[in-house]
Amino acid sequence: MASPAAYSRPRRLFSAFSSTTPRAQVPKSAPEPAPTPAPGKNAADGEADAKLHAGRDRRMRIGKILRMISDERHPDKLVSQFITASTASPRFRDNRRVYEVAVSRLASYGRRDAVAALLDSQNPFIEASRSGFAARLVRLYGRASMPSHAAATFLDLPPKHKSVTAFNALLAAYIDSGDFDKLVAAFPHTHHRRCCAGTGLSAALDVIPLMEKCGLTPDEISFNSLLNGFYNNGRFNDAEKVWQMMKERNVEPNTNSYNAKLRGLVAEGRIEDAVAVIEMMQKDGPKPDSVSYNELIRGYCKEGRLDEAKKVYDDLGVVTALVAASRIEEATRIVKLGWKNSYPPRGLKMPALTEKKQRCRS
Repeated sequence: MASPAAYSRPRRLFSAFSSTTPRAQVPKSAPEPAPTPAPGKNAADGEADAKLHAGRDRRMRIGKILRMISDERHPDKLVSQFITASTASPRFRDNRRVYEVAVSRLASYGRRDAVAALLDSQNPFIEASRSGFAARLVRLYGRASMPSHAAATFLDLPPKHKSVTAFNALLAAYIDSGDFDKLVAAFPHTHHRRCCAGTGLSAALDVIPLMEKCGLTPDEISFNSLLNGFYNNGRFNDAEKVWQMMKERNVEPNTNSYNAKLRGLVAEGRIEDAVAVIEMMQKDGPKPDSVSYNELIRGYCKEGRLDEAKKVYDDLGVVTALVAASRIEEATRIVKLGWKNSYPPRGLKMPALTEKKQRCRS
């Protein structure tokens, strides 16, 4: 009997030639590295987390700087630290709030020289910055009650930064000071005087032609600034001239325009006229907002006419209308104002509660 070894070689040959699959073994190679997974949800989440942490770190740094500014008792040190930080970091210069806090702090010390030193140090950055940066510097001078510095800053701006926004900031500075004669005098090459214009607020009527002579097109903010200035001082006739200017230039008044008028009417005790303005806004637009209704409510409150205040809610449907338009925040402010002034509680319910009940009924 043949041994198993005698059959082993022929069997192996038979298997090799009869099989369609070669039996030769492929030499072993090093294992291939595992493929790198394509960026998926986890990678995206990681990037989002990184951005979130970076944003949080920036806020923490800015918060630390704000605390440093608020805690600094020495104005000169504050200016020095601010200049160092703003020179070193463009991101620092992008933070409007830091500038507002610093200028407010220095102004509270009565250190206008320090305000000027801080803001003047920012002039080298204007050219490479967005136009909003230049307007911010002008506006900050106004908030420090330094309108002449605001005008000088505006006049020294590069042409591309002499925007309507920057001029509106300048206009706001002079409205706060009430000295429009000096605003017009700051532009001697475009000096324009109406024969009917006097001094003080009357000179504000020259502002719109002045802007146009500077190559700027006044916008609704420009006109609203004038309306606020006139109505806050009871100058209704001058305010009507501003409305006429808007009409001549096809500038559509917005809600803020009418709010200025409402504020003036309420200050004069002309509540019925204020109601008529609200009704006109509801019918023809622009639609009233929480400020509009607040002015009317304050007017009733001043005269002790709480029943009429309640009637605003019932007849005009203030809170309901705002909730229906998804203006929950404004509706909440209205209700809180009603509670604060002890209006009749019936109907003065928080919007969130009102919505919940409506959902339960549906």
